[in-house]
Amino acid sequence: MTELADEYLAEINLTGRQYAILSILVNDGPGSQLELARMLGRAPALVVPSIDQLEHAGLVERTRDPTDRRRTRVRVTRQGSNALARGDVIAERVVAHTLQGLDNYERAELARLLQKGVRPQPPT
Repeated sequence: MTELADEYLAEINLTGRQYAILSILVNDGPGSQLELARMLGRAPALVVPSIDQLEHAGLVERTRDPTDRRRTRVRVTRQGSNALARGDVIAERVVAHTLQGLDNYERAELARLLQKGVRPQPPT
């Protein structure tokens, strides 16, 4: 699915990782590069080059955290929000293509199970 997403997102000059970064920033608010890396489950050294590319394209901007000058905050620009909206449409096409063998009920059930799987569970 990741390869297919990269292939489809290439039409708007994004990779799957860049799309994920934009999505996290829009949905979870401005965050540090370290927080983004943690949310993506990747080492910062793997995430920073993607942020560099997004910044070069004008899709994000970096600023120093006023409360901790060692931290670099990242936020989506208006252009980045527009790119994410186009990416969302493409992501829907990727999901529809990938899950074309499932009917609407099965897709809804899969979504429910995935949401349940990523929700924190109380210890047993």
